[in-house]
Amino acid sequence: MKFLTDFTKLSKVIAGGIVLGYLIQLVLPSTRGVLALVPGRFIPCVWNIFTAGFLEVHFYKVIFSVLSCLALARIIEPVWGSSEFLKFLAATNVATGGATLFSLYIFFALTQYSEKSGDLLYKEVSGFEGIVAACLVAIKQIMPDNEIMLLTGVIRFRVKHLPSLFLVLAVAGSFLLGTSLSTVPFVCFGTYFAWVYLRFLQYKPELSARGDPFNEDFRFASFFPEVMQPPVDRVAQVIGTALRLAPRSPTRAPDGFVPGTAPLPGSDDADAARRRERGARALEERLGARKPASVPVSTIADIEAGVAEDSAQVASAAGEGPLE
Repeated sequence: MKFLTDFTKLSKVIAGGIVLGYLIQLVLPSTRGVLALVPGRFIPCVWNIFTAGFLEVHFYKVIFSVLSCLALARIIEPVWGSSEFLKFLAATNVATGGATLFSLYIFFALTQYSEKSGDLLYKEVSGFEGIVAACLVAIKQIMPDNEIMLLTGVIRFRVKHLPSLFLVLAVAGSFLLGTSLSTVPFVCFGTYFAWVYLRFLQYKPELSARGDPFNEDFRFASFFPEVMQPPVDRVAQVIGTALRLAPRSPTRAPDGFVPGTAPLPGSDDADAARRRERGARALEERLGARKPASVPVSTIADIEAGVAEDSAQVASAAGEGPLE
């Protein structure tokens, strides 16, 4: 059983949940309407915005989802930790489910005069592809320059291209298999919201900052072919500036501090004022604890007697008599 010990506990729990959900809907098909995302029954079944991302109804997709979960979590979870990895999965899954639900409502509104438009509201939409796409974006950030070789080196590509390749293959395959209704929005929104979370929202305690805004290999245009990256960059900058999400150019101060990121410790005005106040209070306490000792008052006679005594000692050391 060494094969199972190579994977993280969290990934095995998620993989077990995928298998369990598949078996439950297989035995009780009515549970699909409760666990899958059904736009017409979203209220009161609001939880399906979360459970839909873990529900698979096809056996071949169960195998793919389980293997993907175990393999991808094995790379990501040791780097981030279980709590951060779980937070990432939950945030991207809920955002993907919400965006998918909204897009289905929009699509229904645009096609409401079609004969089959009413069926769209009661389609059962589910799949693990959105989480797989999100995990591939995380791996793109963690190890972008690593190279993958297939067919003994005949096919080579870098890890940073994995999200884009998966997006293209998943969308093309969904149209061939007839699962485009759930696969296309899940994969597209899973990729996008994973990038938003990692680019702007993920908190990094070692840096006391959020996101990864200055990584050139992780900008939004990096998900597109190189020919399309310059125009995508321009559009992303305009939209990011309008939404106050895009950072300014990463000009660095001589000490390496990047403007626009979290302030350096002690650089905040309020923090500096508090530090000065604490320093002044500590100085007063130290001065109060060290009271100067009283200095005896010397008279002129005492001074002359001391000078005479010193002269006598010097003469005695030189072998002479006392000075008269």
